[in-house]
Formats: sequence, C-alpha cells, structure tokens
Amino acid sequence: MPKTSKKKQRKAEDFKKVKLKIGKKKAPPTNATDTSFTSKSIVLADQSITADKSSQLTNSRNLTLKDILSQLRHYSVVTRKEAVVGMADLLSLHSELLATELGPIVEGTIRLVVDDEPVVRKNLLQLYNKFLPNIPARDLAPFVPLLVIFICSAMTHILDDIRADAVKFLDLLVELIPAYVAQFSSKILPNFYSLLETNTPSSENKHTQINSRTTLLTQGSRLVIMRSCHNYLAAYTKYLKENSDPFWFMSRGNMSVSGKFALVDGNNECKYPLRNCTDGSLYFHPHAPLPYGALNLFGESSTANANNNNSNSNSNSNKPDNKGSALIESNKGINKEDAGILSIATTNSRAVIRVTSKEALSRLFPFLQATWVESAAMFGTGQIATDRPLEMCTFVIQILQTLWRAAYSDGIPPSDKSLIGFLRQCMVYFPFGESYIGQNDVEEALLSLNIKTCELVALVQLGLAKDAKVDPAIYSEMTKWTKRTVKFLLQTLGLKAKKQTTASKLQMQQVAVSIHFKYDNFVELLPVVWQMMRGTSQKDAEWLLMAVIHYADVCQSSSASKALCIRFLAKIIEAQWSRAPVDLGTLDLSGAQLKETISSWALELPKLMWQLRNRNLDASTAAAETLRLIHQRTRLLDAKAAATVQASLVTLFCVEVPGKGTVYGPFNQYPADLQRTVLEVISYSPQLSQKLSQAVRSCIAECTPSDQVKVLVEEIMGF
Repeated sequence: MPKTSKKKQRKAEDFKKVKLKIGKKKAPPTNATDTSFTSKSIVLADQSITADKSSQLTNSRNLTLKDILSQLRHYSVVTRKEAVVGMADLLSLHSELLATELGPIVEGTIRLVVDDEPVVRKNLLQLYNKFLPNIPARDLAPFVPLLVIFICSAMTHILDDIRADAVKFLDLLVELIPAYVAQFSSKILPNFYSLLETNTPSSENKHTQINSRTTLLTQGSRLVIMRSCHNYLAAYTKYLKENSDPFWFMSRGNMSVSGKFALVDGNNECKYPLRNCTDGSLYFHPHAPLPYGALNLFGESSTANANNNNSNSNSNSNKPDNKGSALIESNKGINKEDAGILSIATTNSRAVIRVTSKEALSRLFPFLQATWVESAAMFGTGQIATDRPLEMCTFVIQILQTLWRAAYSDGIPPSDKSLIGFLRQCMVYFPFGESYIGQNDVEEALLSLNIKTCELVALVQLGLAKDAKVDPAIYSEMTKWTKRTVKFLLQTLGLKAKKQTTASKLQMQQVAVSIHFKYDNFVELLPVVWQMMRGTSQKDAEWLLMAVIHYADVCQSSSASKALCIRFLAKIIEAQWSRAPVDLGTLDLSGAQLKETISSWALELPKLMWQLRNRNLDASTAAAETLRLIHQRTRLLDAKAAATVQASLVTLFCVEVPGKGTVYGPFNQYPADLQRTVLEVISYSPQLSQKLSQAVRSCIAECTPSDQVKVLVEEIMGF
C-alpha cells in the first residue's frame, strides 16, 4: 500500500496555489474553453468526363490538349503514362493538331525523354514513331534544337536505360530529318565519344580497357548505341556523296588528282593534261573556265583562269555555314595541317567533315578495336551464328568504313598505324567464314563483312602506292594482303585464277557467282574494285577489269546490276579518254590487250539491247549511252569496229529475214528518250551505212515517233 505521506502530497497538489511571477502571462483558468480555430481550402478539380467540352477537340476520355499537357508533368507514373496514351488517342482523332499545336505538343512531350520510368519512355517513343513521320521536315525543323538538347541530356544521364533509350530517339530524328540533325554534330558526337570511348592506357597497363561507363552497359545496350552511332555518322558524312550517286567514289570531289593530272599546282598555276595527239579536240577541257585555255589561242592566261575559278568557287561558298562553324567548336587539339583546313571551314564543308571524321576515328577507334578483339574470336573457332558477336563485328566494320571513307577517300597514309594494325587483325581470319555453309542471313552478313575488309585493304594499298618512303616490312605484308583480296574479288565476280601445267602463265576460269551476291553487295563492291585498280599493279588491275566485264555478261538480264555494271565500265572508259584531269593510278586502258577486251565488250552492246528489248529499259539506256560516249569522246573503236557497231544497230530497227519478211526490232518499243539516244549514237558514227539508213527509214515509217525524234531523224538522215 502507498505511504500516507504520498497521499497527502497528491491531495495537496489539487489545491496548490499558483504563484504569479513578474513578466509572466497569467495562466488561463482550468475551466476556460478554447475558442480558437484553423481553416484550410479544398479545391475540387472539374470532372472532365461530365464537363461540357462540345466546342473543344477531345479524345475518347473527353480530355483536351490542355488537360493532357498538364498531366504530362504529374508526379504519378501512371498519370504520365496515361497522358502519353491519351495524347496518341487525341492525335489519332484530330490529326490537324499536329499542324496547329505542334509547338506545345513537342515542348510538352520531349521532357519525358529523361523520365525515370521505362514505360513512360516506351510509350513516348511509340508516340513519336507514329506521328512524327507525318510532319513535314520544314515544320519540324524549328524544334530540332530543343529535341537535340533533351536527347543529349538523356545520352549523358546517370541511368543506363535512359542512355540506351536516348539513342533510339536520336535514330528516329536521323531517319526523318538527317540534314537538320547533322548540323548539331558538335553536341551529339561528344556524347557518343563519352559512351563508347575507352580509357587511355597507362604506363603500367598498356592494354586497352573499356571505360567504366561502357562496362556498365550490357552487350545489347552497347549494340544499340553502336547502331545509332553508325546511323548518325552515315547521315553526317552523307554530304560527301553526291545525291546518292552509286559512283560517288569516282566523282571529282572524292578523288584527288596528282602529278601530271593536277588542275592547280602549288603556285596556283593551271596544269591541264596535254595528250600526245595532233587532234586539237583533245585539248578541250569542259570543266575548265575556258575550255581551250591551255592552248592560249586567244590570249587567255591559264593562271588567271585558275584564279577566276577559285574566286568563283569562293564567292559561291561565302554564305555562312552553320555546320562548318559548329564543327570548328567540336574539334580541339588537332594538328596544324587540319587546323589550316578548318580555317576555311565556312567555305569548304567537305574539308570540315573530313577533319571531324579523322577526330571521330581517333576517339572511337580504341573502343571499336577492343570490341572487335572481343567478338572476332568466333571466326577462329568456326562457330558462327546470327548472335550478338557477329552483329558487333558488323557494326565495328560499318562505323570504321563510314569514317575511313570520309577521312581517307583517296587512300590511307602509311602514317595511320591504327587502321593498318586493325587491318592486320582482320586479315588473320580473312575471308571470314570461307567454309561456312548454313543460314542465309549469316552468309550474307559474312559476304558484306568481307567486302568492307577488302575496301580497307584497297585504301591502304592506294595510300602505300602514293608514298615513296614505305617501311619494307609493311610493304611486304601489304603485298600478301593484296593478293588475297584480289583473289576474293575475282571469285566474287565469277572468275578464279589457275595455272596451266605447260606454262607458268596465269589463266582464269569461270566459277559460279554466289547466290547471296545481290545488287546491294555489288554497289558496295564497286568502290573496292575502283580503289584497288588504282592502287595495285597493272596486271591485277587488268584482271579486276576483266572480272567486271565478265560479271556484266553473266549477271541476269533483268537485274539492276546489269545497268550498274555497264555504267561503271562507261565511267572507266570516260576517265581514260577524258579531257579533264583524272587520276587513274596504275590503271591504263591504252594497252593493246586490254583495249581489245573493252572493244569486244562494246561491240556486244547492240546485241544486248536487242536481247533485252523493253524488259530492262535501264540497262538498254545504259548500253546506248555507253555507245554514244565511245563514239563521241573516245578513240576506242577504229573504222572497222565502228562499221561492226553500225551493222549490229540495224537489228534494233528492222531486218529482212528470208521466208519471214521484215522483222522489226525493239526501237519502236523504246520510250522517246531512249530513241533519241540511239539516234545520237548513229549521228556520232564516222560514216552512215546504206543498210542502216534504210532500216531507220523503214522503222520510222511503221511507228509514230515524237516530234523531237522526227526532228532528229531529219537532221541525221536528211529526210
């Protein structure tokens, strides 16, 4: 029981008198009632489902664009996701909003590129994939800077999945508006460098290691970033190709001229090629400011012509080039030679792209080489499948190909030890998958991989051919690589080298062309053949040219490769007999045997046109244009060969067949443009035969040619 003293103390507390103190507030009485209160306002949002929005554009959930844009900033993941889905629903029902409200839509949705939740970014990417292709490029162009800013921010995000998704958004922009996105290379390329660069090897560890950020990425994410990097670099360097011309590698901008073929030397004096021929027409240079300026017939000054040409080119290029100025900002620490090129960046975008490509090659090469070493081991084991290692090797070669084409379009110098070292690693397994027989997609990938490796060999060989001081070890090594490459190219085009038992002379035998060698592969192979012919020996160049002629004969008549092959041979013929300066390297078509081979091929073109009739008009047009070129600008055919061509051209119009009467050729089935081309071939012939003239008369009488064809016939035939 408690003590009695404690009970008394507790009873005294109830009646204890509180003493007042000076400066203290008097305590309220114990029986006082507290009448103070607080209040808070409650805001109830309008229920959009029941609200009357008949005068506004809404989606299926009765949400307007304003409602959706406000939900895009909501803290809830579910709300943001539903807002993106609602935006897609709204734009599907009212597509006109893309034209009238494009600004708020882009500004409201692009912020979700850096959203932490993968489901939100996935829905946003689906939204963009569905609706951005419907927007004209000119309307989307003003928002490119904003799009690039958020995408670059996502590419440098701390989270791996956000960085991996960022390149997907970039791929979409590159696909839709590549020219606009390429202008921001100074902001985009450094992000790829940070994602794919490797650590600089230290003195203690000389082996190249992938940086910490790259190691955090999974192999799938690395593959996605490499694919995106290749797509952007391809769009950025596309300016070097002229309107997607399949013969871009033979254009004047992508092929330097050297020696006696130089247009302007170091003293800015024009140097035109003066061939040893008494015919004055060979001194005609259609690309020069004054075609006959080299002869100085009318008091022209070749130096003045060259200066005028340079001034005209500069005056046409003095407009500000944002691409060039942006590139200057991104290129730090370049050598003096490249700095000199960048000083004229605003007037020469090609030079800027080449310098930037060199920097990109040096920054990305360690990572690409490390990835190649990691993935190429499968070629040694023979266990090749369509898995990620093969894809990794493919994208490594594709990225390097894009960069070496832009940086070294006219040959890789021996001073570039990195590419030569990489080529040494590739040639260990070349040709890749030579004995592989299996899946079609794997064989196609291996064929493309081999062709790209051949291009690297061709450019290195071309660079060695132009360098007088070459390391003997590299030269000996390169000779072996060149032989293997030429052998592969010949076999790809349907020829195989063999040695006769009675003599040591090298002969060729026909082999079957791979069924996987398609038009795209042939387009990819043409620059390899051209570069190899310019850099290798004359003998190898002749064999390669004969292989192209052979493939022109054996490829399917209805295929697009037929026309492409004819035009490629026509380009080579034009380059050999061109009045303009062209550097053919070691290739020389003036040899008796090679000239006879080309002449024999040209004599078969009328027969090919008769066989094709109107089934492959592209190839027929290429054949007719080649004959016109040969008659108009070359001395390839002598009088006897020209008469043979005329006799063959008769079959295109009409011939008299005993027992069948008059048999008309395909001329009446040709379109008007092709008819004019055929007639122009006849007009450039040295002499018109009576048989051909009669065939043209009979054919024209049976058809209803266009007015232009009638006028041309009257001018040529005189009737």
